[in-house]
Amino acid sequence: MNSLAALAALFLAAFFPAAPLAAQAEKPAPQQTTEPTTQGAPPVIPRPRRPPNPMLSHDIPPEKRGDLSDCASRDKRSIEFVAKNCWPVLQAYKTLIRLRGASKSAIAKQERQAPDAIATKNRALSLANQLHSQHVGGRWPMQNYVAQSGYQPLIAMLKAFGDHEAALAAHDDYIALQGRTLMNNPTFLRGYLYKDKSEYLLELGRRDEALANFTAATALADREPIDMISNVEHAELIAYDAIIAKDEDRALGAINMFLDKTERHSRHQDLVYYPIRILKIYILAGRKDYDGVLAELKTFNSLSRRNLCQHDKPIEFYFPQVVSPTQSDPRIAAELKDFGCSEAIIAGLDDNMADGVPASEGVKPLPPR
Repeated sequence: MNSLAALAALFLAAFFPAAPLAAQAEKPAPQQTTEPTTQGAPPVIPRPRRPPNPMLSHDIPPEKRGDLSDCASRDKRSIEFVAKNCWPVLQAYKTLIRLRGASKSAIAKQERQAPDAIATKNRALSLANQLHSQHVGGRWPMQNYVAQSGYQPLIAMLKAFGDHEAALAAHDDYIALQGRTLMNNPTFLRGYLYKDKSEYLLELGRRDEALANFTAATALADREPIDMISNVEHAELIAYDAIIAKDEDRALGAINMFLDKTERHSRHQDLVYYPIRILKIYILAGRKDYDGVLAELKTFNSLSRRNLCQHDKPIEFYFPQVVSPTQSDPRIAAELKDFGCSEAIIAGLDDNMADGVPASEGVKPLPPR
């Protein structure tokens, strides 16, 4: 056994010689990867710095800055191409990039209560003012578009800091600027801007102001075509909030206002019935307004392009469960059959009503009837 141990020692010495003592002494001690921390505190792990946006270092030679041949584009998908070749747009785009970074940094610092959160916020505000003052009245469509894009990070930052009045003022400025846009399809975005402001007002509990904002949005139909999708969602937002607040008169008023304003857009009626008319049926059925429910069902039936009763257990946006309080009227039952609702569906309308009117996944239920 001793001879085997000796042979093993010789073998290891031959292939793995020990380092000299001097070399061992000179070997540096392993370095700490993090700064020493107090006992019990988690180690601080430094975050890797994100590389700067390459557009910030992009430049156009002075002799080519007068070439404005690529400045007239109205397609926002080509923003970086235009910025690389159009000097006025490049200046605006660089400011927008810096504003986005500063706003995001300010929000993060505010969340962790960093001491320089306010300073970072003020830097973002300065960049927002610079972007607005230098480019909002620019000659080129993309300058205007970039100036509009600056409001999104600005509003998010103001909300994060609880500067509600400033955020609402920024919403108003955004809507006004979008109304003067040089880009394509201006009313499509404007409808959503109005809706976003109403959503914020409702979060703050300022329901009267949200209704006034909705009224202003629907008034656009008096002088120009409006985007139906955004306004349907806006009307649904106002009406649903009023229903939950047990203010059905307000909900019905908002629904009727919307329908009155959009009757001229007959090609959009397939969007109008869904979901606004369903919410109207819910209110009328709860009031046992049989004639009103029947009239709405007939209109609803004539406008719909698909059968919402095509499944054995329909769950699509409250229909046909909203009819439940008035289903005993044979005229209404007959209208549901004409619509395509089976006997099984009609017989099961009262199921689960004690927990509220069910809807498709992701949609909040309406209060029970």
